[in-house]
Amino acid sequence: MSESAEEKIFAEMSRELLANLGYNIVKEGHTIDDKSISMCINFKSSTFLKPKYSPEGLCFVESDSNVIKSQSMLNNLAENIDCANKNKNYQQRIGGKVTGGIILNNTLRDELKKEMLDVAVSKGFFWWDIHRIFFYAMKVFSHSILENWVSQSKLGFVLREQEIKKQFETEHYHTTLFHGIRFSELSSKLEIYFSYFVDCLKDPIELKSGVDSLHAEHVKKILDDVYLQLENISKKYYPGTKKNVTIEIHSLSGFTYDAEFKVKLYAQNYKDWNSMDVDKITIDEHTLFKYAIIPWEAVMDYAFTKKTGIHTTEHEQIPKKLLEIESNFADEFRNAIKNGDIKEPFTNQFFEERDPITIEDKELETPVTSIYHAENKEIPIRQRLIIFSRTSIPEPRQQYLKKIIEKLATNSDYNYTWIGIMSSCGYSDDSKEFVDSWEKAGVGLALVDAVTKRLYVNTKTEEGEKINIMFLSECIA
Repeated sequence: MSESAEEKIFAEMSRELLANLGYNIVKEGHTIDDKSISMCINFKSSTFLKPKYSPEGLCFVESDSNVIKSQSMLNNLAENIDCANKNKNYQQRIGGKVTGGIILNNTLRDELKKEMLDVAVSKGFFWWDIHRIFFYAMKVFSHSILENWVSQSKLGFVLREQEIKKQFETEHYHTTLFHGIRFSELSSKLEIYFSYFVDCLKDPIELKSGVDSLHAEHVKKILDDVYLQLENISKKYYPGTKKNVTIEIHSLSGFTYDAEFKVKLYAQNYKDWNSMDVDKITIDEHTLFKYAIIPWEAVMDYAFTKKTGIHTTEHEQIPKKLLEIESNFADEFRNAIKNGDIKEPFTNQFFEERDPITIEDKELETPVTSIYHAENKEIPIRQRLIIFSRTSIPEPRQQYLKKIIEKLATNSDYNYTWIGIMSSCGYSDDSKEFVDSWEKAGVGLALVDAVTKRLYVNTKTEEGEKINIMFLSECIA
C-alpha cells in the first residue's frame, strides 16, 4: 500500500470516529488565506459526553498515519489556528474562535518521539495515539452493542453516557458510564448491563509507564457507583424485581494484575448485592478491557472471550432450539398453574400437574408427547389441560393435530379438554384458519406463540372463550 493511500484510509477512519463519537464536522478540506485546513469540528452529541482529553469548543484536527518526526505539521496547525482566530469572516462562518487542536496519530506509544509530544503539549494540542483511538472507537462500538442487546426485549432502553456520581483521582482519570436495561420474559428478571469507560488524562508517553493502571481500589470505586445506580433503579422504578447484573470496565491505562484477575473474587463480596435483589452479578477478567499495552487487545477480548457464540448453532440444531423456547414458555404456564394465575374456568379450582401424555395411533408413524399436562377431576366438571410443542409434532402437522384431538376427544373421563399448541416460529394462515373455525364441543383449542406471547383461539364458542380467559394471564389475545 502506498503512503498516500494509507494516509487517505487513516484520514477517513479518523473522520468516521469523530463523527460517530459525537463531533459535528463544521468544515473540512478548506483553506484560510492560502493555509490548508484538514478539518474543523465541534462537539454536539446527545448520546456521548465530550472526551475530557480534548479541547473545548471549536478545534482543528490533523491526522497522520506515520511516526511524526518533524515539527512542521505541529507548527502548521498552530499557524492555522492563529490565522483562523484573526479572520473575523471565517469565525462568523464557523461560529466562533478555534480553541485548540487534536492530532490523531496511527502510532504506538513506543514509536512516539518525546520531543514531538513536548512541542504538541506546549502548543495546547491533544495527541490521540492509536491506544486512545481504539479506546474511543470501542466506546462507540459498546454503545451499539448495548442498543442491539436491549432491542431483544419489549422492555429495553439504554441511558445516554453520564459521569459516575463520585469521580476518583480527577487529575488522572475521568470515568463515564452507559447502562442498558431490559426485561427478560424467559427468566422474568431485569437484566442490567453497565459499561464503564475510564479515560486517563495523561499524554501517551506517561501512559506508557503503566503507573496509572487501575488498581483494585479503583475498581471498587466503580463498584460503589454500580451499587448507587442499582439503588436508584430499585427504589424509583423496579422495587422488589430480581436482577441479573453484568459489569464491564474499559480502562485506557489498563489494570494491575491483582485488579484484573482477582476481580471476580473481591467484587462478589464487596457489596451486599442481595439487598438490591441481585440474583447474579457478572464481572471477571473477560469484562475488563485494557488499552494500555496492546491497543487491539480489548477488541480481541470482545471478539474472542466475551461469551459470544451462545446463539450460534448448527442447522441441524434449529429444532432443538425451537423446542427449548417452547418448553421455556410452557414452564411459565406451569408456574402460573401452580400459583393460581391459571385455574379451571368453571368453578375456579386449581389444576394438578400430571405426567406428560403420549398420543399413539396406527395412522401416526411417530407418537407425540405433551410438554405439559394437568387436570382437575372434581365432580361435576372433570377437566384437563394439555400443552404440546409444535416443533415436536411431525409433518404433516395438520393431519397429526387432527388425529391428536380426535384421540383426546374420545376419552369420556373428562367433560372438557383444553389443548394448547406452543410454537416458537409462528403459525401459518392455514393453522390460524383451522383454529378460528374450531367448534368441537368439550374441546378448547388454542395456538400459543411462544415468542410474541400471542394467543389464537375461536372465542365465538364457549370452549374458545373459556380457554381464552384461562390463558390471558400469560398471553396477549
